[in-house]
Amino acid sequence: MIKKKKKAIPLSRLIKKADEIASRIVRKRDGCCLLCGKKKSESEPLQAHHYIITKGRSTKHRWNLKNLVSLCYPCHLFKMHSTQTCLRYTEALKKSAIMNGVATEQEIEEIKNDMETIHSTRSFIETKIEELKKIEEEQNANQ
Repeated sequence: MIKKKKKAIPLSRLIKKADEIASRIVRKRDGCCLLCGKKKSESEPLQAHHYIITKGRSTKHRWNLKNLVSLCYPCHLFKMHSTQTCLRYTEALKKSAIMNGVATEQEIEEIKNDMETIHSTRSFIETKIEELKKIEEEQNANQ
């Protein structure tokens, strides 16, 4: 009997999987928009947002839960992804993240000042997925 070789999952699918798990964890952790306080609803679920953009689109902090917060759709789109208002709300979002226990001021500075660029490798992403799955299992067990 000839065994078929297992096809490797494309990196893009692994990245998407890690994004989805991290997003679920963050939305559950925060429970509301950290800018306006709006709770999630069926018609308008919360979205995950990276409030510190790392250099060169590095994946090093892409799934760092201290660099992710929940926002409602209007705050995410119109406040954080609008050139005119982004800078004004970024500081407010960082303060909210600190107040809500997402990250400390020191952790935010460390992420912001980290200039190391890490690009997506299969082993790096697979390791992150496993880490995120463990965090999500713990989060679900604590409810």
